[in-house]
Amino acid sequence: MGTCCTKDQEFNKDFNEQNIEIRQQTVKKEKQQGQSGNQKTEQKKLEQEAKQKREKKQKQKKIQADGIKDDVEILENVKKIDRLKTEADQHFIFKALGSHFVFSQLSDSDKQELISFMFYCENVGDYIFREGDRASCYFIIEKGECQVIINNESRRILKAKDAFGELALLYGANRSATVKCLEPCVFWAIDRNTFKKVVANMVQKQFEENRDFVEKTKFFKIMSESQKDSIAHVTLSQVYQKDKQIVVQGDIATSYFIIKQGKVGVLQNGKKIAEMGPGAEFGEQALTQHSFRGATVIALEDNVVVLSIGRDKIQEVLGDKIKTIMFENQQRWGMNKNELLRKLTRIQMEKIISKTKIVSCEKGEIIFEQGSIPDRLIFALEGNIKKVRSGVVVAEPGKVYGEQFLLRPTETVDDHICLDDIQNGHYAYITFQQFYEIIGGQPGGNIDNVFKKNENSHEVKYMKKFDGKALKQYENWTLDEFVFIKKLGFGMFGSVYLVKHKKSKGYQALKTISKAQVVEQNLERHLLQEKQVLEQVDFPFIMQYCRSFKDEFNVYFLVEFISGMELFDVIRDIGLLKSYDSQFYVGSLLLCMEYLHTNSIIYRDIKPENIMVDDEGYLRLIDMGTAKILKRGKGGRTFTIIGTPHYMAPEILTGKGYSYSVDLWSIGICLYEFMIGYVPFAEEADDPYEIYEDIIKKNLSFPSWLKDKYAKKLMQQLLNKTPELRLGRSYAALKASQWFENFDWDRLMDRQLRPPYIPPAKKVISKSYMVKQERLSIKVIDEIKKEQGQKEKPAISKKDPNWDKTF
Repeated sequence: MGTCCTKDQEFNKDFNEQNIEIRQQTVKKEKQQGQSGNQKTEQKKLEQEAKQKREKKQKQKKIQADGIKDDVEILENVKKIDRLKTEADQHFIFKALGSHFVFSQLSDSDKQELISFMFYCENVGDYIFREGDRASCYFIIEKGECQVIINNESRRILKAKDAFGELALLYGANRSATVKCLEPCVFWAIDRNTFKKVVANMVQKQFEENRDFVEKTKFFKIMSESQKDSIAHVTLSQVYQKDKQIVVQGDIATSYFIIKQGKVGVLQNGKKIAEMGPGAEFGEQALTQHSFRGATVIALEDNVVVLSIGRDKIQEVLGDKIKTIMFENQQRWGMNKNELLRKLTRIQMEKIISKTKIVSCEKGEIIFEQGSIPDRLIFALEGNIKKVRSGVVVAEPGKVYGEQFLLRPTETVDDHICLDDIQNGHYAYITFQQFYEIIGGQPGGNIDNVFKKNENSHEVKYMKKFDGKALKQYENWTLDEFVFIKKLGFGMFGSVYLVKHKKSKGYQALKTISKAQVVEQNLERHLLQEKQVLEQVDFPFIMQYCRSFKDEFNVYFLVEFISGMELFDVIRDIGLLKSYDSQFYVGSLLLCMEYLHTNSIIYRDIKPENIMVDDEGYLRLIDMGTAKILKRGKGGRTFTIIGTPHYMAPEILTGKGYSYSVDLWSIGICLYEFMIGYVPFAEEADDPYEIYEDIIKKNLSFPSWLKDKYAKKLMQQLLNKTPELRLGRSYAALKASQWFENFDWDRLMDRQLRPPYIPPAKKVISKSYMVKQERLSIKVIDEIKKEQGQKEKPAISKKDPNWDKTF
């Protein structure tokens, strides 16, 4: 009985403990559910706040390109004073320039060059400029005090060493404040035209010299053209006098050197062992591994010039793993040169490269045994792949071995296959199983079916250069043949009309541009540039250009009419976009930029206001007014400050030039805005200066409720402040990123995907209205004359009286 009683007691004890544990777990679970519920409520609240913030946001004004002027125009109330700059003056100006963002990307030598162009001046009257005045100069106060006044309120007092007017160096914005002299003042100043020319010339000259040396350097031979451009931009030129040390034996190696001018001596343990002259290079190991200098290098004469490329700078523009990048380039090159593998799409190639494994192996190490059935593709990287007995090389570095076994999967190798020639070699491989998972076939299946499908991919169908033949159908159309349907809105220099040509089945938009305003603002070349871009573009997601016209008062652009809504309004109807919705829109923008950039065109003003969602729900990029063709000879760079502040990349603001990657930054801003509801930098600010400062100084951050880690990763890539890292290896690599893992690019281009939003009929112009207006047969040219008045002819351009001859 006692034992039985004990068992009962033990049972009751266990039962009670279990009950307590169950109750504790229940309480804990209820608490967690409560917390989870609270978190969901809080998340919904935050998302709702983000949505409301988006709804309040107004459309953003873009910064228009400055007119191109050859002369220097000083618009402020100052008088120049002749004065040679002393060493003390130069030091004073150098310190005053400081770390301001306008000058932050200039080296010390660049700043000294800029200082040589600054002029000395004094105030004429009490006001240097007033709020709303046109701007031309940046000023550093040497003596005196000035008062800054905004909306008739004193904001601050400026004294000696203070500076003002920096935005005038970036673009021709009107002054946002008044500056009044409280006593006689003298300044050092520089005007916008001089600043831009000096910086552009410095950057261009340095780039061309550096690029030439990079091209000739063996180490960079495997790099792509864009990678070589990036390296040239971070290459430094340094001058050494006789007997000065360039590197010291035993020091940590961090830079690679190329001798541009003069002779150097190589010393080991104090003894000269060699001399080197122009074109010689040393220290390449520093770029790929941590090492120590094996010798000292000194200048043997005065003014020895060397180009240096630091490992930190290479990593800054190409990424951390230089060796890996070079190996990936070899794999890409190998597939493009291989008769079979070149039939893969570029996206397939990038996915293959992302899955390959790099192997380090000893000289003579066997990769495939004789008689075995190969199950992987081999990419030779360092060392030859060869047959052991016969010694036949089957793949040199940069070549592929094993593709024949994709076609004959049961075939065996007739000899041992090994890596030879160097002691520690490298190769990469991908298994046939992984290969087929990527391209969509089956091991042992018919690979030709995959290649046949690839022939119809968007890379083949849509990325071709436009030959202009489609524009011939509009050659004989005249202005007086167009019927007025509706006024669509106002452009920068005139109205935009919905029109119908008697021979056309569709409708067009006619954009009017006042010649008088173009001439007055010196925008003749800018308008010719827009026309040149329009004539070279033919892409399904970009507004189609038809032709131009002109008369005494206007020039005209005729483009297709896109029935739909602005993306700006669409995202307000949708609310916060989900991942698929964002993929659809961002994917469309990436395809547009891939097409434009491939054809050497930079867009420079991507924002929701410049994108239409057509009546089938697909994106159409409009307004090519900021687009420009970049010349390869200039390293694919431009210097104009243009765009919409919240969407502008930081490098646009530094004055040292920028390239295609500014468009990827803008896409990154759009993606952030799509998913989070507001822009990541200076959302609440309207003042361009505040916006620019935030873009340059603030780090990217995300709200806690955004859970899509791959979307965040892509935003971090696109919004990287190092321009060269935004694209990564290529557009194909960007499209192959994890966020787009299962996204079908071909179906997007063929308009076969489900769009996130289709504009409702009540928000687009109805077909019945257009037909009704067409029957009225009102000539659009009569409507234009009635609106404009057209009494006085515009002034003739002094620059080029015949600037409009091609319209």
